Amino acid sequence: MLGYFDDQTATELSFNRDGWFMTGDLARFDERGNLQIAGRKKDLIIRGGHNIYPVRIEDYTLRHTGVAKAAAFAVPDDRLGERVCLAVIPRANKAPAAMELLQHLSDQGLSKYDMPEFFLELDSFPLTASGKVLKRRLVEMVTQGLLKPQPVRWQG
Repeated sequence: MLGYFDDQTATELSFNRDGWFMTGDLARFDERGNLQIAGRKKDLIIRGGHNIYPVRIEDYTLRHTGVAKAAAFAVPDDRLGERVCLAVIPRANKAPAAMELLQHLSDQGLSKYDMPEFFLELDSFPLTASGKVLKRRLVEMVTQGLLKPQPVRWQG
């Protein structure tokens, strides 16, 4: 690997002491021994010590016919550290209601401990040059008060 452009420190920090490149991917082996990518370490949400994988929430959300794009990200919380916010871009300008989405997530098998506690409907997401959602920008926008997520609570 050549390294990060013009950033030797970042290049050096990307390898562990045994020379392995640390990708930042989180993975697990399933019951058949297959490796499954669960998400990115940077995206992991830790709510009161419980690890929540945004990619799972996003995958389940995208199975809803009314959702074109989804992003689950952490919002800071004084008591629990972080809570889950689910932002969606609707199909045909008609997003499902927040409680409808929570019911959908439950029907898909999402644990009540992983349920989003905040909801946003947006027209677009901030994106990188390669088209990936800039979740850290969404977090900044919430923290700065530019976005105001609606609190939601799953009662199921």
